[in-house]
Amino acid sequence: MPKVTEAHIAARRQQILDAAKACFSRQGFHQTSVQDICREAELSPGAVYRYFPSKDHIIAATCLDCQGASIEMIELARSQSGTALQALDYLVEHGFGMLDQEESREFMMMTVQLWSEALRSSEVKDALLAATFDTWVRGLTGLFEQAQKEGEVDPELDPNSLARIMISLWHGLTLHKTLEPDIDVKACTRSIQAMYHGTIKTPAQAV
Repeated sequence: MPKVTEAHIAARRQQILDAAKACFSRQGFHQTSVQDICREAELSPGAVYRYFPSKDHIIAATCLDCQGASIEMIELARSQSGTALQALDYLVEHGFGMLDQEESREFMMMTVQLWSEALRSSEVKDALLAATFDTWVRGLTGLFEQAQKEGEVDPELDPNSLARIMISLWHGLTLHKTLEPDIDVKACTRSIQAMYHGTIKTPAQAV
């Protein structure tokens, strides 16, 4: 029997995750069964259970599947920006900007459902915290610490708390956008930038 390669294992695992995301977006977590995922992936239940022992493990894996993209975006923002606030501008424009993309709607709907599911399942909660919250808190905390050293942010403020506030803004706008698709994301983005650039009290200058 030929040996199964790591590439084959990774591809099969991704095939299952992509099928699961499609099902979760259409039907929600509770209405989606492992059998639904099998049909979507065109795999037998035995093939799916070989990679994931339960539906909760599949849900958790969909969280972790996004972690690499988040890390790449943070690193790209740092590499393409001169200052910490310029890197933050990049992340706000691209991170919040994705909420305006039609192809992101399924992702947003699934994200909102994940938050609810994390209250029920410790498996999902741990994966969600590790893959999104912790990743972004570390990345944004580092940027705010750098901005403090560069004299752009009040050194008395807690950079970790600033990071969590930024993440909360993204979460809130994600939820709002799923409920009200016509919300002006670009206007919200400009307002967020005005807040951390300190121009919200006066006519905003180019940032």
